[in-house]
Amino acid sequence: METNHINQSPIDLESFIRGLKTEDERNLKMMQNMQNFIWGVATIYSLISIFNVFLQVPWYKSFGAFILLLVFIGYGLRSRIYKRKMEPIDYGIPTIEMLKKAAYRYRLQIFRGNVIIEITLILLVDIGICLMLYGTIFSFLFIQGFFVFVSAVTFLVGYIMWKKRQKPLREYALNLLKEIQS
Repeated sequence: METNHINQSPIDLESFIRGLKTEDERNLKMMQNMQNFIWGVATIYSLISIFNVFLQVPWYKSFGAFILLLVFIGYGLRSRIYKRKMEPIDYGIPTIEMLKKAAYRYRLQIFRGNVIIEITLILLVDIGICLMLYGTIFSFLFIQGFFVFVSAVTFLVGYIMWKKRQKPLREYALNLLKEIQS
């Protein structure tokens, strides 16, 4: 079942729950893949940091690699915490509670959790990359432009995915809640 059809025709609660389960399974799988990627990149930056010491590269490049290692460890831990919060989804709870949790789970989450931590990690990625690729002012400006572009594309892709797959589930849950409670 595709979640896009929720707005197009009325469906029963069983179909809605199947749609929730499908989306929840997809999110958990995506989160696991992201965790594997993050820990893989953290391992690579660990090796880069070690090799930088032996290769006697400038201190700022080693420090940049170390900052990126810390950032990926931070993202890895945050994604692990987020995944653990997502895993114990119970569909056998009372309908009103299940609908409230579904509506909350599928709200637009520009930043999950603490915004200050998210912004700090993003800025540290930028600092780490700038230190590793330090050169002329042109390279600095190029890095900033590329970083802003990648960040914007990432946000846009996430927003489109939310709007296509999760927003209809959220809206349907909120409409059902409104009907049940009135």
